[in-house]
Amino acid sequence: MLTPDFLKNQRVLFIEDEELAREKLAKILSKLFKEVVLASNGLEGLEKYEKSKITNEKIDLIISDINMPIMNGLEMLEKIREIDTVIPLIFTTARSESDNLQKAIDLNVSNYIMKPIDTLILVKKITEVCEKSYFETELQEKQKELQTYLDAVDSVALIYKMDENGVISFANKSLLLASKYTLDELKNINFSELLHPDVPKQSIDDTWEILKKGKIWTGNTKFITKDKETFYLKNTIFKIESHHKDEYITIGFSTTQENNEKREFQKKVIKTIQEFNKKEFTYKKLIVELNDKIEQLESYIPKLQEELEEQKAKTLSRQRQLEHYELQMHNVDEKYLGHMTVKSKESDEYTRTIAILKQEKNILADKNKEANLEIAATKKELDLLTKTNAEKMKRINDLTDVIKTLESRIRDLME
Repeated sequence: MLTPDFLKNQRVLFIEDEELAREKLAKILSKLFKEVVLASNGLEGLEKYEKSKITNEKIDLIISDINMPIMNGLEMLEKIREIDTVIPLIFTTARSESDNLQKAIDLNVSNYIMKPIDTLILVKKITEVCEKSYFETELQEKQKELQTYLDAVDSVALIYKMDENGVISFANKSLLLASKYTLDELKNINFSELLHPDVPKQSIDDTWEILKKGKIWTGNTKFITKDKETFYLKNTIFKIESHHKDEYITIGFSTTQENNEKREFQKKVIKTIQEFNKKEFTYKKLIVELNDKIEQLESYIPKLQEELEEQKAKTLSRQRQLEHYELQMHNVDEKYLGHMTVKSKESDEYTRTIAILKQEKNILADKNKEANLEIAATKKELDLLTKTNAEKMKRINDLTDVIKTLESRIRDLME
């Protein structure tokens, strides 16, 4: 039996037309209950009860006198029973009236107590009535809570029941939606027909062997729908005894999305590896081709260096020849400068020629890297120089003859 402390969470409606008795008992009730709602007659009590329903301030117990003005306790209870058939009510009465008590019983009164009220008896009867109501309420709440859990599980879990031959006798809504079968259709097919053809028969036999020993089997299973589509479940299967026969409950959770994502990921990985291998082959082939080209170019380098050295040697030799010719021309100019006064115009022209040769020599030195072009230019300049030297030698010889002729005439004149 619960102690009166339990009542601290309860609200009581107390109806009594005698003010003194109402106030006296209200003080006692206020020590027992969380709240005491008072009314002076049946009509007021009914109104306050109806108000509590509207405001959602639950009344857990009603204690009421029977004989009251305006509306008596029985009339009030009759109206309340139209709204609520289970709320507990204790009547207080000054006399025992069989007719009233019979009607009260018909209206499902919880208990009654004779006036003058014995406080201990009242508390005992209140406790008994509230205890019963409490347990009924708790049971209802637990049932609601349990149903909520079952609904939650039913919405996410796929559940079915079968016998030892694989004949399905029950399937919840989630499994029916996933398999696309109706319950009647499932009852007419064997459990094995739900399994995907890829599931090895040996694996099925091993599972049954474990289950028939009373052990729990847990694992992933591949199924096939009525439309031949694949879906996956992570299952827990266990044996129960029902109506003196063994039955097997399966609770599964869908892993179809997870498996599909895994398969897609594997496809992407394989595709990526294939693309990488193709690129790797292409790059390797390109590297081999580039290495071949590098080897070919490297084989040309010694020949190019050899040709460059030859061109440098030829250029140096021609440069020395030019310097030698330049020195010779300079000596000729010094030796015959005094004899060429009349020919100053030709001497100026010769000097300009020497300057041109110097300029061409500098140009030749700057174009040392372009060996073939420099060689051609050098040959051209050498040909020009040779021709010029021949002309100059001819002129010198002519001047020498003139000088000799003049000297001979001077000697003749002096004689």
